[in-house]
Amino acid sequence: MRLGPLTGLVAVVLIAVAFGVGGDTPDVGDSGPQVKMFFQEHDTQQAVSLYLLVLAGVFLVFFAGSLRHHLAESDQHGWLPQVAFAGGILSASGFWVASGVTLALIDASDEQKVSGPALQALNAIGTDLFIPFVAGIGVMVLAAGLDTARSGTPLPRWLGWAGIALGVLMCIPWVGFFAFLVSGLWIIVASVLLARRPNVPDATRTSNAPAS
Repeated sequence: MRLGPLTGLVAVVLIAVAFGVGGDTPDVGDSGPQVKMFFQEHDTQQAVSLYLLVLAGVFLVFFAGSLRHHLAESDQHGWLPQVAFAGGILSASGFWVASGVTLALIDASDEQKVSGPALQALNAIGTDLFIPFVAGIGVMVLAAGLDTARSGTPLPRWLGWAGIALGVLMCIPWVGFFAFLVSGLWIIVASVLLARRPNVPDATRTSNAPAS
């Protein structure tokens, strides 16, 4: 499917919009009543944000599958395409778990029986629950970068080296989140280039066809 890689572009757009809609949430040190008041006043906003993240995870899984397919065409016996796919699955799972915690905060903020410390604990977990989706993107981009830099296909080598750099930077504390933001550009470029890539199986059949 030629449009399959563009699911990566859609995923990045949805993630950016979700973070923009979600805005600044309470800090880890905010009290339970502060957390309760915030999610009561911004429940619709937070619900839209988490729904967009759920959708983004779906599109990210499809992009990871498309990326694995294209990488495997030039690396049929290697393992890096599978690692890239696993990274995409891990990141999507991270977005879904984070969305679940946000939904729990929205629901709990309307319940009188839920205490302030419980809300404070949930908020602390949700605030720092970025490691799975950041690490997952890092694994996906790093594995795809290594495979591309080695073979020069299906993406240009410069994009492969960029993926390696971003994947390594995402393993460094404090720097990793900024590298995660830049990785969105990497995914967009990769999505467009893969979508414009000629159909390799068809080209192979044409080159192997007997001359008339």
